[in-house]
Amino acid sequence: ADKAGGDRKQADPTGGVALANGLTVPALGFGCAFGNWTDSTKFSGFLPEKAWSAFPLADKAGYTHFDCARAYGTERHLGTFIGREMMAGRRKRTDFFLVTKLGHPLAPPHVNISHKNTFKFLTPGMDLRQKILDDFDDSLTRLGVGQIDLLLLHWPGDFGSKDKKANRMARKTIWATFEELYKKQAVRAIGVCNFTKEHFEELKEDGAKITPMVNQIEISPYCQQKEMVQWMKGNGIVPEAYAPFASGAGGLLKDPVIIEIGKQYGKNVGQVILRWLFQRGCISLPKSSNLKRMKGNLEIFDFVLSQKDMEKIASLDKNFRTCPDPKSIP
Repeated sequence: ADKAGGDRKQADPTGGVALANGLTVPALGFGCAFGNWTDSTKFSGFLPEKAWSAFPLADKAGYTHFDCARAYGTERHLGTFIGREMMAGRRKRTDFFLVTKLGHPLAPPHVNISHKNTFKFLTPGMDLRQKILDDFDDSLTRLGVGQIDLLLLHWPGDFGSKDKKANRMARKTIWATFEELYKKQAVRAIGVCNFTKEHFEELKEDGAKITPMVNQIEISPYCQQKEMVQWMKGNGIVPEAYAPFASGAGGLLKDPVIIEIGKQYGKNVGQVILRWLFQRGCISLPKSSNLKRMKGNLEIFDFVLSQKDMEKIASLDKNFRTCPDPKSIP
């Protein structure tokens, strides 16, 4: 197996999660999206400046896996941090598992996301293959590296789009471009985000030579996606959980059932949620700006939730989402 992490001690003593091609991904990654998209009374959008202080802290806490995206506006911050560490001789490129995402549709007008970091999938006359290649080149430049460990398609189509045929053609073109990048070893693994079973089946019908190795979807105790996770595992696709804490919304972090379970193991709510995800075979992407919480989120490998406790958490599902439902994109 081709392992990430170099000589640096992994925060994940399990050795990570193996993808279909043998590449190992650390089971916990640091989410690189900063900002607000759950509270409509505040500024809505990304705040990449928060990354300047967060990345050194995440590194200090023990994270090696960083989950970035063109749309987040934090690739340059991560690249600058990694460059400084390498310049000082403290780190090597192999000490980091770098993930980025391309293909984020235009955001609603009230959300502050750079229009240069997003695009309309169905723009008439756009050369989609060239757009992806150009954006990928931009990501390499911002990160200051020559190769990405894992490249993901951010969304399966435009928000609010009803044109299934056009979205399907766009996915086919983008995925063929991802396969191209993978074949020339510009990326070590390729996957998708926010795909439904139908999206996967259509991609296969449309001639995909490589099955996406990862599907990053919203998974939390309030949004469990049980059938989807089961289906992915049965098809060799690793589930990755974004917003495992529901981005702090919906009262999840104060859930009495999870608090009670945590007391039995001497663990907090976040640790119980991350352990629950790990036992379901999911890679998780917790995010914090606090060093103590960052470290705590990595301390999930010294206890095992009982079957009874796993079932208690399973009963909390309420399909509560903080991001759009991918089923709304045909």
